Amino acid sequence: MKSIRYLSVLALAAVMAAPLPAAAEYPDRPITLIIPLGAGGSHDLHARGITGIISDIIGQPMVVKLVPGASGMKGTSEAAKAKPDGYTLLFTHNAFDQLRPQTVDVPFDPLKDFTTVARVNFGQPILVARADRPYKTLDEFVAYAKANPGKVNFGHSGVWGATHIPSVQLLKAADIKVNLIPHKGGGPLLRAILSGEDDIGFLFTTQTRPHFKDGKVRVLGVAGDQPIPNDKDFGDVPTMASLGYADVAFTMDRIFMAPAGMPEKDLMMLRDSFEELMDNKSFKRFIRSIGENVMFMRGEEYDKLRPGRYESYTDLIKSVK
Repeated sequence: MKSIRYLSVLALAAVMAAPLPAAAEYPDRPITLIIPLGAGGSHDLHARGITGIISDIIGQPMVVKLVPGASGMKGTSEAAKAKPDGYTLLFTHNAFDQLRPQTVDVPFDPLKDFTTVARVNFGQPILVARADRPYKTLDEFVAYAKANPGKVNFGHSGVWGATHIPSVQLLKAADIKVNLIPHKGGGPLLRAILSGEDDIGFLFTTQTRPHFKDGKVRVLGVAGDQPIPNDKDFGDVPTMASLGYADVAFTMDRIFMAPAGMPEKDLMMLRDSFEELMDNKSFKRFIRSIGENVMFMRGEEYDKLRPGRYESYTDLIKSVK
C-alpha cells in the first residue's frame, strides 16, 4: 500500500512539473465581423470581398454578422459590449462612430470604448434619382420639389447615417420640402428607389453602378467639392459645390474597429494584416471590380483624427437641426 501511495505522489509531482501548454496565438478561432447595416449596401458589398482575403492573411475565417437597426446603434452597441479579445470586430463608418452617438442615448462612449484597426477607403455620396422621374439635373430636381412641396419621397439610410447627413444638408441649402424616408441601410434605400417607393436619395458608387449602367437611375451630383477620382462612370458627375451647394459636403470613411482593451500585440497583428491586405493582388482586383479606390489609413493614425472629427460633427448637428 505504501508503494502505491509513493508511486501516486511521484506521478502527481511529474504532472505538476510538466510544462504548461503554450497559449494559443491569436487568432485561433473565427472572428465575427459586425456590420450595423442591412444587406446590399456598400459596406456589405465591400465585406464580401474583404473578409475572404483577410481570412487567408490572418489564418482564420472572418464571418460577417449583419445587425441593422436604430440607425446603426444596435450593431454598434452589440460590438461595444463584446469581450475585447479580438474575436468581435465592427465594420462601420464615421457617422455611426463619431456623429450618431451624439444625437441619441447609447450605452457606450465611442472615443473610449472603440479603437480603430484600419480605414480601407472613403466614399462620396452621390445623389441618385429614378430614371423615369421628371428631372435630369439637380437644378431641375430643386425646381420640381419647390413646385411640388411634400410630394417627393427622398430616402436615406437611417437618421444621422452616411446618406442622411448630405440629404438634410441639401434640403436646408435648397430650402425645399420633401418626404424624408429612413431605411435600415443603403441596401434597403437602393431597393426603395429601384421599386419606385422612393424617388431620390444619396447612395454610393459601389451599389449604384450596375443600375446606372442599366439605365434605371441617373446621378445628379456628388457631395463635396472634389469629383470622384479615376471613375469611368461617375468621374464627370458635377460636385455639389460646383452646382452652388458647397455645404453639401459629407464623406463616409469605411473603418474596421475593435472594442477598446484588446491586447496590444493582437491589435498590432490585425493592423499589420490590413496593411498587408492593401497590397494583395486579389484585394486590388476586387476593389477595381466594384469601382472603388484604396485610401488606406492605419488605425493608430485614424484614432488621432477621431476627437477632432467628433467636435466638428457636434457643430454639424447644430447646423442642420
